[in-house]
Amino acid sequence: MQPKSDQPSNFTNFVIIGLILMSAYLLYSLTLAFYKSYQIDIYIKDFERENERIDKENTALFDEYDYVTSDAYIDKILKQNKGLVNPGEDVIIIASNSGKLDDEASFDYDSFGERDYSGMSNIEKWQLFIFEENPLR
Repeated sequence: MQPKSDQPSNFTNFVIIGLILMSAYLLYSLTLAFYKSYQIDIYIKDFERENERIDKENTALFDEYDYVTSDAYIDKILKQNKGLVNPGEDVIIIASNSGKLDDEASFDYDSFGERDYSGMSNIEKWQLFIFEENPLR
């Protein structure tokens, strides 16, 4: 008989190498599955944020729709564009000064020969007070 050697047989070497390769493949597959799961979680979070944004936008649009279809809004638009006057309401028309009063010839004078400031805006009065030499003559 031959004495047994301390080295493993060729079959045992193939089995060990096969198990190492199979373990490496399983480790690779497991890592790949975890990575895909992580990517899917990221997509889910992105879609949840997008859904929240769309939900807020829908809520705002529903609120705007409710306002636009309300009787108060329709009444307001009819008053602005068509001149609607409800019973018991009075119409007040406020005239605006379209021209700026720059030169002295454009000022109105009262019966005492003094300037009439009643038709001027507050800003125009302050400009006259600050920038003219003698605004109160």
